[in-house]
Amino acid sequence: MEQASGRSFHGGDWQGAVDKYGWQPDEILDFSSNINPLGPPSRVIAALQENLKAVRRYPDPQCRQLKQALAKYLQVNPAALIAANGASELIYLIVQALRPRRVLVAEPTFGEYQRSAAMVGAEVVTLELEPASAFVLDIDSWRKKLPGVDLAFLCNPNNPTGKLLETGILHAIVESCRQQGVFLVLDESFLDFCHNWRELSLVATAAAQEGILILRSLTKIFALPGLRLGCGVAHPKLVAGLEGRRDPWSVNILAQIAGVVALADTGYLTKTQELIRREKEYLYYGLAELAGFRPFHPEVNFILTDISASGLTASELAHHLARERILIRDCSSFPGLGPTYFRTAVLDRAANHKLLQALKKIVEEN
Repeated sequence: MEQASGRSFHGGDWQGAVDKYGWQPDEILDFSSNINPLGPPSRVIAALQENLKAVRRYPDPQCRQLKQALAKYLQVNPAALIAANGASELIYLIVQALRPRRVLVAEPTFGEYQRSAAMVGAEVVTLELEPASAFVLDIDSWRKKLPGVDLAFLCNPNNPTGKLLETGILHAIVESCRQQGVFLVLDESFLDFCHNWRELSLVATAAAQEGILILRSLTKIFALPGLRLGCGVAHPKLVAGLEGRRDPWSVNILAQIAGVVALADTGYLTKTQELIRREKEYLYYGLAELAGFRPFHPEVNFILTDISASGLTASELAHHLARERILIRDCSSFPGLGPTYFRTAVLDRAANHKLLQALKKIVEEN
């Protein structure tokens, strides 16, 4: 994994772009992080403005109001919920708690799974997802990797490929883990962008059954990366154990307030899902028309594209786009992807059109 100053590299490095190019943050058109293009719900902004003085108080270490809101939204018992400073906090927390010896990861995927395993000295067993099959998980190959594994990470939908696992496959995965005694961490951080997310989520299973932790992110769907907010769903026994191992104030008071207000805004979620369903098709077909570009059809709010046939690398493409103050995610740091893959978020029509026009110009010039 590519490293920057000892930290793993991710999209959304707006400060790096400001330092490198001298831009102002508001000038940047950021396709490098997969954040809701609608921005935070207006009700959340209003609530934050009204409650700024709350920073004089400690946050509720039990996140009681937030958990009630999450329980209603996810339709699970509050005792099965753990709030977090983003879903990434829980990746490290569960690995530190379980101390696995062998961890299974299907690549390419979110780099923090491997990083968390490495921090406890675990051996990482990998299954390579193949571009020839559009990076779809082959469950038979995945099952063959399970013997001897203590913990398995899966991301649904997977970042950066954008591929979803169907409900039948998910339940087969859960059963295989149960039979092999493997703890399953299923990351659903981008699932809320799908209109049928309730059919695809395993939160109910995780709340009732030991051996599973579901990760959820409020940062992405509600466009709150600066506040950081996520949660986990697991059997109450595991939740109690994890709560006892973590910083009691990891979720700040403004994030808790924002989460409660955001989760009640069902109109915002419907509008988001309709926008993503429409715009991902527009952007996908626009990318597919560019010479040498092979986008993988997205099921959520980001698109992975292979540009090996264009003669460009992702790094070169990112450099050219920077002239237009546009950021994309160079995916060369993802294990299993080469230097010719990039990921772009799905934004609104005006932004997507600008990206496609900039890419068309680069392709014609090269």
